[in-house]
Amino acid sequence: MKNYALLLIVLVSGWLVSCNTVEPEMSASADKKKVSNLHYTNEGRTVYLTWDIDADSTMCGVQIARNGENPINVDGLITSYTVKHVTPNQDVLYTVKIRYKDSIVSEGVSVRVHINYNLPVYAGYVMSVGSIADLPDDDERAAAEWFDRTYVQQNRGRFIPIGEVGNINLDEIACLWIHIDRQGMPLGWQNLTGGYSDPTFVSNLRAYVEEGGNLYLSTHATQLVVAIGRITEAQRPVEFSSGQGGWGADVWTMNAYLGAGDSINYDRRGHAFFEGMKLDYFNNYKYTSFPMVSAGVREDHNCLWNLKDIKFTTGSNDIRKWELATKSTALATWGQNTSLNYLGLVDFAISGDYRGRIVAMGLGCYEWAKQDGNSYQYQIEKLTENIIESLRK
Repeated sequence: MKNYALLLIVLVSGWLVSCNTVEPEMSASADKKKVSNLHYTNEGRTVYLTWDIDADSTMCGVQIARNGENPINVDGLITSYTVKHVTPNQDVLYTVKIRYKDSIVSEGVSVRVHINYNLPVYAGYVMSVGSIADLPDDDERAAAEWFDRTYVQQNRGRFIPIGEVGNINLDEIACLWIHIDRQGMPLGWQNLTGGYSDPTFVSNLRAYVEEGGNLYLSTHATQLVVAIGRITEAQRPVEFSSGQGGWGADVWTMNAYLGAGDSINYDRRGHAFFEGMKLDYFNNYKYTSFPMVSAGVREDHNCLWNLKDIKFTTGSNDIRKWELATKSTALATWGQNTSLNYLGLVDFAISGDYRGRIVAMGLGCYEWAKQDGNSYQYQIEKLTENIIESLRK
């Protein structure tokens, strides 16, 4: 699923009235008038959609979707939209429907867009200091060194100084990775050091996502999804640790079979984020999980969600309630956890003003610099590359 930003550029005078909520899954009515003459022009990765509407008083707005996903509902009979940062070099389908006051939508009219774009699209790694060597934690240094080898030196990525986040060209930098993993750090995004809790940075990061930029937030950085307002304070991750850790003889794994063995379960082991990763039986679990950290000294730095601490109003169980409330997909928890309440890897879809995706990884088994070596380091690297590649395009 790719991302885009939609900016209103034309409103048709006289038809700015409020619509009832139109759910994306509602059936379209063949009896309703549709838009006509839908076409596009483009400048680089910016696409200008235009169409005609034979307006009448029963209409109240339009709905626009990209590849049938995450439709934008707009009050007012607009006849133009600007779509910025369109995914290049592949077909993208844009569909426009008319919204009616009776909460029905028309059948959709679609146009297939293909933008030929030869300039590179990079991933960015946000740096709070001047160099990798200056990063305050060995795990942060190890992550940045891997990004340097895998992305910067391969002309797929760039380091972005924290003060430059507000100046990013999204056509050039499609996603940002922020990795914060610091011993002794207290819970709360307001306690993030290195400028990550600075109001200017938070405002710039929010604007980046609202414009359509994607984020990968790992370890203690998962709290930034709260800072930028994508979820509420009541939905914040509260299962937190930042201590020294200790020695252990087991293998730390990641479980993407949520509710394993129960009648209600969510098997996410085949998700694209896990492609190419080792999946096997460990620690006498009755289901397969992804090994992440081998035996030895581990820090156990967590920043994840305990859904039992969050009150919901809809849904049949904690996972479904969470996904509905936050418009996200729950992907993984700790290897030993089979309940439907702890979440450590979440993919937040575009939603409302937030036109970019956010992936948050808060499991303590995501340790980049295990002191005595990690037999499963490749798992961490593969997971990271899969996530970044999903967000970079």
